[in-house]
Amino acid sequence: MGRLERQPHLAPRARRRASSRARDAEITDAAFFVARDRSRGRTRARTERRGIDSSRGLNTKFRATDSMTVFRRDVVALAPEMDGFGDERARRGRYSRAKSPPTTSTSTRKLEATLAVAVVVLAAAACARFGYSIGDRLYDLVSDSRAQRASKMLDAAAGLSGERRLTAEKMELDLERYPRARCLDGTPGAYYVNLAMSKMRRGEGRDAKGAPSVLGDDERDERGYKGYATERTWIIMLQGGGECVAAPGCAERAGTARGSSELLPDEIVYDRGIQAVASDDVRKSLPFSNANMVTVAYCSGDLYTGRAQEADAAGMWHSGSYIVEAVLQELIRAYGMTNADVILLAGRSAGGIGLVAQVDAWADLIRERLPVEAKSSVKIIGAPFAGFHFFHNETMFIDRADDAKEKTGGASRRGDDSLNYIPWDEDSFKRYVEYWRAQDSLPEACVMSHAGEEWRCIVAQHSLKTIRTPLFFSQALTDSVVMRLHDNFGGDLTKRKQIKFATKWSKTMRRALAPILKHPSAGLFAAQCYMHTDFDDVSIDGVSHQMALAEWVFHEKTVRLVDSCDGVSCNPTCKSSRSSGALDLDGGGNIAVEDDQDDEEELASQKKKSRDAKKSHASSSSQKSDDAVAAVGTNDAAAARRDARVDSRRLDRVAARRANARAKRDAETHARERTTP
Repeated sequence: MGRLERQPHLAPRARRRASSRARDAEITDAAFFVARDRSRGRTRARTERRGIDSSRGLNTKFRATDSMTVFRRDVVALAPEMDGFGDERARRGRYSRAKSPPTTSTSTRKLEATLAVAVVVLAAAACARFGYSIGDRLYDLVSDSRAQRASKMLDAAAGLSGERRLTAEKMELDLERYPRARCLDGTPGAYYVNLAMSKMRRGEGRDAKGAPSVLGDDERDERGYKGYATERTWIIMLQGGGECVAAPGCAERAGTARGSSELLPDEIVYDRGIQAVASDDVRKSLPFSNANMVTVAYCSGDLYTGRAQEADAAGMWHSGSYIVEAVLQELIRAYGMTNADVILLAGRSAGGIGLVAQVDAWADLIRERLPVEAKSSVKIIGAPFAGFHFFHNETMFIDRADDAKEKTGGASRRGDDSLNYIPWDEDSFKRYVEYWRAQDSLPEACVMSHAGEEWRCIVAQHSLKTIRTPLFFSQALTDSVVMRLHDNFGGDLTKRKQIKFATKWSKTMRRALAPILKHPSAGLFAAQCYMHTDFDDVSIDGVSHQMALAEWVFHEKTVRLVDSCDGVSCNPTCKSSRSSGALDLDGGGNIAVEDDQDDEEELASQKKKSRDAKKSHASSSSQKSDDAVAAVGTNDAAAARRDARVDSRRLDRVAARRANARAKRDAETHARERTTP
């Protein structure tokens, strides 16, 4: 019952005033609480609801405390904003004391609780199933974005934007992503990437110094900028560098750049072999110069075949195969190799041996991670340099006259120039495969055909006929490093007995290479040279090594070039490697960018040594009386003169690179100073 009905005795004026107050009080609870919330910033307010109109369900009386600051005018002003919402709710009686709010049944609460538990369980299962992949993807996006920004900033600071760089910086693998891809000492595997420029097309080329190219279209085509490698071509080179076959040797190696990524050079230069991106010689063909260049650092000492799950008892990791797999995955994940049309997997020396054994597995790994449309269209092929090996059961050099051989019976005997000798026979390789944990790196088809003698499949002599991926072998018929390291031969070809042994060794290599000539897809470039892997400027029948390989890769021509001349190093384009100095286990590979301390003095010293070596070779060759030795000496003198010219050009390039490096560092320093507040 309303207030006026309960007080009929009130005078008409009083009734009108009461009626006016009642109309003013007809506001919704919602409007009141909104006004209260808005006023809480000024002070606290407490209200006491009384006098609910049973017919309207509205407040008709408020009693405020001393701290009450909610004014009726605020509430009334808010009432229109509610758009009758309060009246509607009041009409349904949802806020009337006479009608209790609806209650939830027990069964409904149980159902809601069950649904909540189910949602939590499903969310936990989804996180367990997809959380890692989602987080991994987000990490990839963030890391790729940061890498791209850093690369752009570096190029901008160095003034190299839009130009092809001659160098590449060391990149270390992420051990959280690839925990087994480790060097001998446990440091992460490393690699170098020199990406091609999409702008480096016809009419937009640049010379070796970064200036716009002045070559005409015909000249550029002759140098190889057309019809061969493009920005969709990838050359992935595995460095060479020998091997360690026992704990003492591996422990010693772990303290060098061949066993630790911490000691690898921070930057290497791409100016040699098929990975040369520029040359000062305008007459030199560069059919691969527009490709993306990648170099996998060799720091595992296991011919890239080791698959150790953990370090051995001496703390050494043998994980070369895992390093290569990790680099391939990184190239696809972060460097855009998904759009490749030609991927050339190459390897020098030790890298060539590991490549032949695992090229099928690595090709399958790449295809598995490429987009569906690229799996069948991409061409994946291999190019081992000095990678065709056979077991040296009867080729060891013995010089009893000089008492050069020490019969120790172990894996470390001495030759005639005190070289560490590593046996290369079948029994030794059986131990090596076990020591490197390389059983799973051997070609599967070959292993099936050599049951009980699976370790034989580590050399191309036994695995070639079972390999599916096309291979192009670049081989010296008289391999200077293999003979010295694995046949105990340390001679410099100045004695009859040394020349006789080298000639016999060359014939053995020719017989071993014979199956390649009958292979349906393999290519061959076999030069009669006393060298290892540096085939720059070497030609057979007028065809240079680079052009022979390029024709086989890009035009799919049958290329099987073998020198037919007799002698140890009878090819006139051979480079001289007759001295018994330090072994170059990765000849023709990328050289490190050295520090520029005392550059001028070092360059002058090297040029003087080159001139002295030239004079020494010329004078020594004139004093040889024996016909066979005299013929070798003549070739030595000519080769020495060639080497002197090449060394001079290379030293000039080194000087130019160092000057560019200094300019680059100065530009980076200037850029940092400008951005530093």
